[in-house]
Amino acid sequence: MTLKPTFALAALVGFVVLTLIFWAWRAGGLAIMQLNMSLC
Repeated sequence: MTLKPTFALAALVGFVVLTLIFWAWRAGGLAIMQLNMSLC
């Protein structure tokens, strides 16, 4: 069973995009929490 290069590339790009979204969401959530703490 051999993977097609295009499928492997699409899977890699999808994984990278998901990782970037996860880290951006996590960093954004932490920044919002710190803003709320400083405002209160």
